[in-house]
Amino acid sequence: MIIIPVNELREGMQLAENVDTTTATEYRTLIPKGTFLSRSMIEMLKSEGIKSVRINIGGLTSGVDTSGVARRSPSKPESLVSDEQPIDERIINEDLSHALTDLDEIFDCNEEIKELSQASIQKVDNIANDIITDIASDPSFLGKQMIALQNYDDYTYKHCLRVAMLSTSVGVEMGLSVDEIKDLVVAGLLHDIGKSNIDHDIIIKPGKLTDEEFAEIKRHPLIGYNILKNSGNYNSNVLSGVLFHQEKFDGSGYPTGIAGKKIPLVARILTVCDVFDALTSNRPYRVPWSVPETEEYILGACESHFDLEVTQAFLRAFNPYPVGTVVQLTDGRHGVVISHSPNVLRPTVRVMGEFAGEEINLMDDFRFLTLAVSGIYKGSEYPVN
Repeated sequence: MIIIPVNELREGMQLAENVDTTTATEYRTLIPKGTFLSRSMIEMLKSEGIKSVRINIGGLTSGVDTSGVARRSPSKPESLVSDEQPIDERIINEDLSHALTDLDEIFDCNEEIKELSQASIQKVDNIANDIITDIASDPSFLGKQMIALQNYDDYTYKHCLRVAMLSTSVGVEMGLSVDEIKDLVVAGLLHDIGKSNIDHDIIIKPGKLTDEEFAEIKRHPLIGYNILKNSGNYNSNVLSGVLFHQEKFDGSGYPTGIAGKKIPLVARILTVCDVFDALTSNRPYRVPWSVPETEEYILGACESHFDLEVTQAFLRAFNPYPVGTVVQLTDGRHGVVISHSPNVLRPTVRVMGEFAGEEINLMDDFRFLTLAVSGIYKGSEYPVN
């Protein structure tokens, strides 16, 4: 099985997994696994906004030998793993639909927010519980639903929902307790609540902010902190996540300029997830960055903007090159990812095409220190090994 961009699909390829809709409000299976694709099916996938699908090797007219490909499933704390069957995905999409509606009502009120009502506090708590349950019950939930949520216009509350979901998986990857993960999710859902009290024209401004406008934006962590503190229902972990999520590891962030491990862990996690979502989302003034580009940027900014330990956990949780991905190398060759090193940006690749069969460990093979993955393979053919 390999992952192939929809634009590179050909008639006769066989799906290795179901292809589902990418809308958070309506669920259905577009094409079931095992189907041999026709031209009309491929066009339908493009029109639905599907980016890539998993294809059986036997369903390729020119295939790839991926025997021996390793698989890795992210570990989860025992308390987050359910022995039951995964929750029906229609219910999961219902959860997200309700979350979007509830967060919209909380964030987009018509007056300055002083504190959250008990009803709003309960809604946030319910959303957090749903996120934790859904992600723990279905390992594929996050990837599919993040794609769905990216399709929505990017309002603050939708960004907060995505950051909460991303943070959940990072917390799981770091082995946090269920209570710590719950605090992390709640802080993610509310980390930008302070923007509700800032001029909306500044929030949605498509161009560069003036110094005065940026100074206004920089007030939102403290505003959010005060809203939650006045609400009286949030512990120090949640409060510190909201207050410090714009701090940087080198002390150059705001609102207080604290640095390093003095920044609470919940805030260090939110910082990485916040920047990742902002860079990979549509903005009026720029196109979204790709996942690999964004993760390269985040890794390069470790120890200045981001905590290395958190960044490494994030990369493990959101690997840009899953096993089976066909990638382009910087020397022009292409291959399929067969396993990963601790640095997921430098996997082990089995070369395809003219040099088929050679395996290159980009992390430890000193013959290839200058060789790297330049991105997902964009060619029109997938040669046989």
